[in-house]
Amino acid sequence: MQEPSLAGDTTTVGRCLMTGRNIVVVEATGQFIEDIPVEIVERKGIGHPDSLCDGIAERISVEYSRWCQENLGVLLHHNFDKVQLVAGEVEVGYKGGRMLRPIRIQIAGRGTPAFQGRKVPMDDIAIQAAKAHVRETMRYLNPDRHMVIDSYAGRGAEELQYVVEHVTANDTSFGVAHWPRSGLEHAVYETAQYINYKLVNEFPIGEDVKVMGLRRDNELTLTVALPFIAQHIGDATEYVEVKGAAAAAIQEYASQLDHRKVRVMVNTADDVDNGVVYLTLTGTSAEMGDDGAVGRGNRVNGVIAPFRSASLEAACGKNPISHVGKVYNVLALLAAQNIVARVPTVRSVTVYMLSQIGAPLDQPLIATALVYPTNGTLTASIQADVRDVLDEWLAQVYSLRDRILNRELTLF
Repeated sequence: MQEPSLAGDTTTVGRCLMTGRNIVVVEATGQFIEDIPVEIVERKGIGHPDSLCDGIAERISVEYSRWCQENLGVLLHHNFDKVQLVAGEVEVGYKGGRMLRPIRIQIAGRGTPAFQGRKVPMDDIAIQAAKAHVRETMRYLNPDRHMVIDSYAGRGAEELQYVVEHVTANDTSFGVAHWPRSGLEHAVYETAQYINYKLVNEFPIGEDVKVMGLRRDNELTLTVALPFIAQHIGDATEYVEVKGAAAAAIQEYASQLDHRKVRVMVNTADDVDNGVVYLTLTGTSAEMGDDGAVGRGNRVNGVIAPFRSASLEAACGKNPISHVGKVYNVLALLAAQNIVARVPTVRSVTVYMLSQIGAPLDQPLIATALVYPTNGTLTASIQADVRDVLDEWLAQVYSLRDRILNRELTLF
C-alpha cells in the first residue's frame, strides 16, 4: 500500500505540526537531561584504537573521492566503513621499549574499482590514506615501522553504484542528534580535546586518551585514561611526579567547565609499588591488547551518551554523496545546532531523520524534532520556526558532501 503523502498539507495533530516536507515538530516528554539524578558520558580520544579506525576510514573516503574527482571528474560509490585494528605486542618499561609484533590495520568495505574502462587504484589509495591519517594524528606511532596495513576492499553492488549516480538515498536508515550538549557532555568533550591538543604538548603523554564522565546530582567525576611515553619516564618516582602534575593541570582546566564540583581521577588502575603503570611506546593501547573498529567510538556529536538518543551507524568511511548513515547524522547535528541558535525559545532539541532507499535525500520519509521549550510550552510559533530551520537544512543537504570532503566537519 502506498504511504500517504504530506506534500502541500499543513495539519495540526495534538501538539504536532506536520508540513510539506514530511516534517513533524513535537514537544519532548520526560525529564530534561540536567534533571535526571545520574548521567554518564564518554569520549574516546583521537589515538584510541576505535578512533584511529574511524579516522582512517574517513580519510580513505576523502582521498578516494578526491582521486575520482581529479582523475575521472565524478564521485563514485564507496563505503570504506569496515576498518579493523588488531592490536600489536610490545615490551615496555621505564626509559623505553620495543615493538614485538606490529599493529595490523585491515581495510574492508566496497568501492568502484573501475570507471569507463579506467582502473581506480583503490588499495593503494586506501593504504596511503591510512598512513597519512596516522602520521597526522600520532607523534610516536610510525605507520611504516609499527604497523602493517592491508586493504581488502571489494566492488560495490551494481544497484548501489546506480543509486549514487542519481544522488538518492542508498539505504533505508536514520540519523539523529541533539543539541546543546549537557554540562557533563560539555565537560567530557572539552577535557578530552584539551588533553589531545594542548596538554599533549606540555607532558610526555600519548593521544590514546579516554574521559569517562559521571554526574551524580551536583558533582561531576571525570575518570581519565592517560598514556605516558615510556622513553620519557625514567623511573617510578618520575612517573608519579609527572602524572600528578598532569592530573593537576586537567583538574584546573576541567573545574572551569561547569559550575558544579568537578573531580578528576587519572589512571586509577595504577599500582606503582608493584610496577603497574600506564606506559606506552607509541602513545596508544593499540600497541598491545586493545583492538579497534569503525563505529564503536564517539558518535558524530563527539561523545558517547547513553542517556540520549543515538544512531548506531558508523558514519566514518561511508560515502558523503548518498549514504544516509553518514549524511543524515551530520545533517541532524547541524540542524539541531542551528535550531538552538536561531530559536531562542528552544532550550534543547533532538532531531531525527529517516530515509527510504531510492528517495531524494532532501525528501526524508520523516524528519522529526523533539523540542524542550524554554518556558515549558510548545507554541505554534516555535513549531513553525523549528520546522523552517529543518526545511532549510534539508533543502541544502547536497552541499554537505563538499564540507565533508574538505574535512570541515569532525565526525567522531
